[in-house]
Order: sequence, then structure tokens, then C-alpha cells
Amino acid sequence: MMSSEDEVLSRELDIYIRKHLHPEGIKLRDFLNLGGQYGAAPNIGGAKWALEFLLKNLELTFSERLVEIIEEKGRKPSEIYTKAGITKTHFSKIRSDKDYHPTKETALAFAIALHLDLRETNDLLRRAGYSISHSHESDLIVEFYIKKGIYNIDRINNQLDLRGHKTLTNWRKIKD
Repeated sequence: MMSSEDEVLSRELDIYIRKHLHPEGIKLRDFLNLGGQYGAAPNIGGAKWALEFLLKNLELTFSERLVEIIEEKGRKPSEIYTKAGITKTHFSKIRSDKDYHPTKETALAFAIALHLDLRETNDLLRRAGYSISHSHESDLIVEFYIKKGIYNIDRINNQLDLRGHKTLTNWRKIKD
């Protein structure tokens, strides 16, 4: 049974989703012939130089940035991975493999555990190859709670579960 505060948030969330959900976005096929329409030809030499430059100047990976954020916030890794619903073994794997690729739910759970704002959350997600999309109701649910400054994984998981979405964690009670 939901508390009256959770019921109010649930109604606000319904309104937020109706306002922001855009299931149909721009499709790749809309851009397939764009270069040909404007007579653009690829510049192979420039592309090679650009690729070399990008490879030399890679930004931090998801796991590198995650560890950096934990240190910047002066938090204990054990506190963060516990709040995120991640085991010590799993966190050790993430920390030791700079190229570790988490699920979107794991990345979001860390963002919530670290109390990241929307910009910081999107930055962390991007490093794992994800983003918060207004085409997915589950993303809007997480975005809603972040914008409200409510970083309680259980409450977020409850709304995800109630609406038929995959939860961020295995959804056991996590203390704030």
C-alpha cells in the first residue's frame, strides 16, 4: 500500500509522463540519403585524422568516471554500491575493468545512489552508451524522480514495477 505522499507523487508522475512521452522520434531512415541530397562526399584523409585525434583524446569510461565521482563526492564505495543494490563482487568487477559495460538499469542505480542531477546522470549514462529518452516511459519515471530530488531507489523501483517496467535493482529494501 502506498503512502499518501507516494500517491500524490504517482499522480504527478502520470501527468509528467503524459506531457513528456514521445514514443515516435526521428528515424535513421530520415537521414540515410541526407549527404547525397546535398552533394556531400566523404573526406577520407580528414576522417582518418579525426579518428586518430579522437582515439588519442578519449574521455573517461563509465567505470573510470564512476570511481572519480565517488571520490569527488567523498563517499565510500561500499556505501554507494550498497545503495545502488550492487554486490561487492559486481562493484569490484566494474572498478577493475575500465571497459566494463553496465546495463542501463545499473548505470541509473549508481546515478540515483550518488544523487546525481539530470545533467550528471546523462553524462554518466552516455559513457556507458545510454541516454534518458522521452521515448521510454521508464526513463521518464527516473527523470521525474531526479528532477524532484527524490533519490530513493525503492520508491523509483515501486513506480517502475507498478507500471510494468524493469526495476533498477533486484528491488530489496535499501536505506536512504
